[in-house]
Amino acid sequence: MNVEVTKLPESRVALKIELTAEEAGQALDRTYKQLVQRVNVPGFRKGKAPRSVVERVVGAELFVHEATDEAVRWAYRKAIDQENLTPIDEAEIQPGSDGHDHLSPDQSFHFEATVAVKPEVRLPDYSAIKIERNQPEVTDADVEALVQEIQQRNATLEPKTRAADIGNVVTMSISGQVNGKEVINQDDVDFELKDEDDQPDPMLPGLSRQLVGVNPGDIKDLALALPELYQDQEIAGQTLVLRILVKEIKRKVLPEIGDDLVQSVSQFQTLDELRDALRANLQLEQKLEADQRMVADAIEAVTSRTFIEIPPILIEEELERMIGEMQQEFERRHLSWQQYLDTASQSEADIRNDMRESAAQNVKTSLVLAAVADEENIETPNREIDAALEDLFRGAQTSETERRRLRSSAGVRTNIRNRIRRQRAVQRLVSIMSGEDVSAEAAEDVADQTAAAADDLQETVAVEVGG
Repeated sequence: MNVEVTKLPESRVALKIELTAEEAGQALDRTYKQLVQRVNVPGFRKGKAPRSVVERVVGAELFVHEATDEAVRWAYRKAIDQENLTPIDEAEIQPGSDGHDHLSPDQSFHFEATVAVKPEVRLPDYSAIKIERNQPEVTDADVEALVQEIQQRNATLEPKTRAADIGNVVTMSISGQVNGKEVINQDDVDFELKDEDDQPDPMLPGLSRQLVGVNPGDIKDLALALPELYQDQEIAGQTLVLRILVKEIKRKVLPEIGDDLVQSVSQFQTLDELRDALRANLQLEQKLEADQRMVADAIEAVTSRTFIEIPPILIEEELERMIGEMQQEFERRHLSWQQYLDTASQSEADIRNDMRESAAQNVKTSLVLAAVADEENIETPNREIDAALEDLFRGAQTSETERRRLRSSAGVRTNIRNRIRRQRAVQRLVSIMSGEDVSAEAAEDVADQTAAAADDLQETVAVEVGG
């Protein structure tokens, strides 16, 4: 068999494949052996009818068509193996330049196949790239800020006779309508007035500043503009009209910061012990954040120096994954995906276009990490996949039957293997480029977020030839 390979844009290849007359004859023989086991021929036991009889029973045209499909399947797979290609889509099969689209006895057979293949990844010399850890020190002020948060959370409330201010708690009756439809009606609601410049209240955005200055007995008619991404999509982007009766105003009374407070809210006995524990926790958080920055720096440094012709099908598959995750998140929150699209005045096609660049970057990152894993000979033994599965099962309400199915699922095991390989490839990159180790936790997010589709490339073959 002769194979001629031509590289095309977007990681596609064109294969011109020629079977010898002998190989074409072997395809005819294999087809006969397959059909003779399936076709009932009067006067012959199954599998014993001569080839000429089988051809007559099934029809010469059908026999040749089946043999041609068999020849294409066999030759295409052999060509792919011979040329070390990994198809990622169905091949487009066309007759050869001689125009013959079916096998003929004692003649060679030509056909052409065009297919997208796993793209070539030419990694830079990442051992020459250097990154540094950027981890700020935990200061006494950082620790004291946490102590003060504990103090705030344990404050008591006492009635106040003066007007409400930021930090006070207003007890009120509240009713609200959107377009004449009642959406809230509650009595004796405690609402803390907060500075919303940095973080608006998720339920009643802007209400705090409108209640500053109220006094007990006041009745306030207010209007709040709800954001487009409001948690209740049915009223998102609309105006909430409120009527509020102020019943009581309370101020916070902060407990004294000292050992008594510490003992009442924690397992520690002294303020110094609490401060030490808070400092240690902050240092762990700072280290994780620094690790994550190093992971991001390492990936950006390598991917920005790597050129890959990404096949469009991989980007489309990643877009499907990303859209699917968004829809699942909406379902988890009991929100309507379609209402979100309607409220945002966008179609799903608009969302896909907005996400296309991120999808392409995800695919590129995944391909780069897979190449690094290959370069560094990173393997994932079956015992580690088994352990990862057991971690997933721990605490999950999964039947033993379902667990057995998942343990034996080739697709599930492949996904876990590739995720672990990506995670370790990230850790290896950071180690090489910085001389430091980062935690598996810091690498997990990248391993989970990158496009698994780019790793899990499966060969598919089209067998329709001619008419």
